[in-house]
Amino acid sequence: MKAVPSFSFASLLLLARAAALSAATRKVIFSQWKFTKATLRLIMPLGISALAALGAHAATITTANIVPTPGNVAGSGNGTIEWRLGTFSGSEIQNSAGSFNGDNGNNTLTQGGGTDTLSFDESFVTTAGELKAFYNLNFLPGTISEIVLFLDLNETGGGIPINTLGRLDIILNPTSIQGNPNPFGDVSSVSQAAINQVYTGGLTLASLNPQPAANLPVNSQGAGFADYGIFTGINPFSLNDSDVLLFNFSMSQLNNGAEEIFLSGTYAASDIIVPEPGCLSLLAVGGLGLAICHRRRRRSSTRSIA
Repeated sequence: MKAVPSFSFASLLLLARAAALSAATRKVIFSQWKFTKATLRLIMPLGISALAALGAHAATITTANIVPTPGNVAGSGNGTIEWRLGTFSGSEIQNSAGSFNGDNGNNTLTQGGGTDTLSFDESFVTTAGELKAFYNLNFLPGTISEIVLFLDLNETGGGIPINTLGRLDIILNPTSIQGNPNPFGDVSSVSQAAINQVYTGGLTLASLNPQPAANLPVNSQGAGFADYGIFTGINPFSLNDSDVLLFNFSMSQLNNGAEEIFLSGTYAASDIIVPEPGCLSLLAVGGLGLAICHRRRRRSSTRSIA
């Protein structure tokens, strides 16, 4: 019996990125690899769309991807529904509107207290098909190319408001999930709360790095409004409808709540325009260069007049 070759995540990521290259370039890359039938059997269950989703981003959510949402932004969506992944509620969180019936939200995020000691470690599971249905309900075709998680940070600011985002990862097609929720049905809030970040297998599409992230200060947009947008780099329309996505999120050092993590039916990623740090540096250097040139020209003109 031949040994089944091991296939590292880095190799899968390279393969995924190669899928976006030209046919000629792919031929050169693939010619360097010797694919056996056993190797291909490992690759095929992942699905070409899943590999494409992996290659579309760096699989890392940095602090630069956690953006304070500005006030008074005119969203591009119709706001039919906000899909709540996690919050606090004494009842089921029904994420439904018209023909759309999304999986219920996790209802056990913490609230109350008054001191910076509250925390939660929770999960939410759904399918790529339901994500697409949600976005198609709220936005015009082609508007959405990235999943943005919105965080309503309901903190008082008393005590030491350090609001630590300790964990955020998104897992594609886990082998098993605690409690065996059925994402192809309608997962209840009770089932979401029972996951508690316990699962096996799957591929990590995106994860927080560093973990924990830098502290999130209070960005007072008011209760019921997003304070932060978290850009995941994942295009849901690059996935198969049957792909399962497991979201794991943790926060600590909270003093009030209830926090809410949700998908917006009003705001798309393109509604929140934030210059890249590199672009800001280039602009600053460019502005400095122009200022120097301007001063030199003024000095030269002054000397010629004199």
